[in-house]
This record gives sequence, structure tokens and C-alpha cells, in this order.
Amino acid sequence: MTERPPRCRPLPPSVVNAVIDTAPTTSRAELVHRLELALAALPPAERMAVISAHAYGEGAIGAAVELDIDSGDADALTRNALQLLRAALADLDLDD
Repeated sequence: MTERPPRCRPLPPSVVNAVIDTAPTTSRAELVHRLELALAALPPAERMAVISAHAYGEGAIGAAVELDIDSGDADALTRNALQLLRAALADLDLDD
């Protein structure tokens, strides 16, 4: 005896609405694109600081080495860059 393929069954509207309500509103590709645009808009020193500190995971010390400045200034540049990035992406719902 061969097994029958599963039949498609309609879902109740409440299930469909629950999935739609919890689905991410921003795709990963759109988020990456927006982040790239926001990074490109940063001043060069802030961009280098935030990429060194966070993307490479080197912290303020790594940013200081990359920029040849002291770690306090690198930390300030990194924090400023993060604030600028947050402002540029403020309209996105990042909780999803």
C-alpha cells in the first residue's frame, strides 16, 4: 500500500493573523542594506572606530590602535558612532 500525500488544509483566520502579527517587519537583507548605508554615512574616524570595536570585536583598544589615538578618545568615537547608527536605524523595529 502506498502512502497518500498529505492534503492541504486551510488554516483558520486566527492562526494566519497570529503569524502575520509576529512576523518580522524588516527582512534581514533590508536591515543589512540599511546598516551599510548608515555606516557609509558616518565620518571616517567614527566608522573605523565602530567597525574595529564592534565588528572585529576588538573594543576601544582595537579602535585606538587602528586610529592611532588614546583609548579614551577611541571609546568616545565608538560611542558617538553607535549613537549615530542608532539614530539612522531608529525607524526600524529591531525587536523582531
